[in-house]
Amino acid sequence: MSDVTKIVSDIKNGNTKPIYFLMGEEPYYIDKISEFIENNVLTEEEKGFNQMVLYGRDVTIDEIIDNAKRFPMMAERQVVIIKEAQDLSRSIDKLILYVENLQPST
Repeated sequence: MSDVTKIVSDIKNGNTKPIYFLMGEEPYYIDKISEFIENNVLTEEEKGFNQMVLYGRDVTIDEIIDNAKRFPMMAERQVVIIKEAQDLSRSIDKLILYVENLQPST
């Protein structure tokens, strides 16, 4: 629970991280943090071009990385949320390579 509070507090204070991996046995907290990010990182005007919600069962890791590498439009950053990521294939080596060299505006 303290991790949840810290993440929410950091985001409220404008200290967002380039990536959050949300996992655990309690999906309630994962959903709450994801929802908070979705509703609070970008303004309503920025969301249309700069916020994507993708589902692990519908995308490949390459598609996720391609979306994350895009530059934001008329905003400082973009938000890419992957829900149900457990449905992604197990070959996440490409994602690990991306995480090691993140796009700072995502």
